[in-house]
Amino acid sequence: MSKRIRWPVCSVLFVASLSAQELDVMFVPETSPGTEQAIGLIRSKELKESDRAGAIGFRESVQLMQSLTQNRDALDTALQRAGTRIAVGLGSGRGGAMNFPVNVAGAIQEACDKFGDCDSDRKRVIILLFASEDRGFSARLESVRAALRAAKARLYVVVIQRVLAPEFSTRPTIDNYPFPVTTAQLLSQITADSGGRIYRRAWDLKSILADARKP
Repeated sequence: MSKRIRWPVCSVLFVASLSAQELDVMFVPETSPGTEQAIGLIRSKELKESDRAGAIGFRESVQLMQSLTQNRDALDTALQRAGTRIAVGLGSGRGGAMNFPVNVAGAIQEACDKFGDCDSDRKRVIILLFASEDRGFSARLESVRAALRAAKARLYVVVIQRVLAPEFSTRPTIDNYPFPVTTAQLLSQITADSGGRIYRRAWDLKSILADARKP
C-alpha cells in the first residue's frame, strides 16, 4: 500500500506564492537582420494570466511597440510589428557590412522608464535580445546600472548568434556574423547585479520567466 507524501505547510505555501508572483515584463528585441527567428520565440502563452507585458524594438533608435498590458493579442501584434521592422534588403550584404550601430543602452533605459513608479508589488523583468555591438555602451554603463536599480528590475539577456546564408547555393558552409563580445561582457556584469542572467547559447522563455519569479 503506497504512502501519501505529506509536504510541510511552509513548502506548499512557498510554491504557491512563487507560482502566483505577478510579473511586469518588457521584451526588448533588436530588430536587425538575422534576429527574426529569436523574436519569433517570444510567445505570450508562456506568461501567466495576471502578468503584464510590453515590447520595445531597437536598432540605432528605440521605439515603444506596446506599453505594459494584459492583452495578449495586442502584445503578439506588437512583437509581429517588431519583426517587420527588419529590412530584408539589408540582408544582402556580407558579414562585415552588417555592423550597423545599435543602441542597447538606450533600449534598456527606455524599458526601465516604462515601468513607471516603484509602488507595485509586481516583479519587474526586462528580457533583452541583441546581436550587435553597442559601441557607446561602456560610456553609459553606470547610467544603465542606475536605471535598473531605480526601476528595481531584473535584466535577462539573450545574445543572438546570427548566421549569414551562403553567397552561393553550392557553398557548403555558413558564415557567422561577428559575435558582440564587448557588449556581451558588459551586459553580463549588469545582469548579475540586477539578479538576472545572460544566455549566450540555448535559452527558452518559459525558463527565464520561472527564474524571474524567484525571490
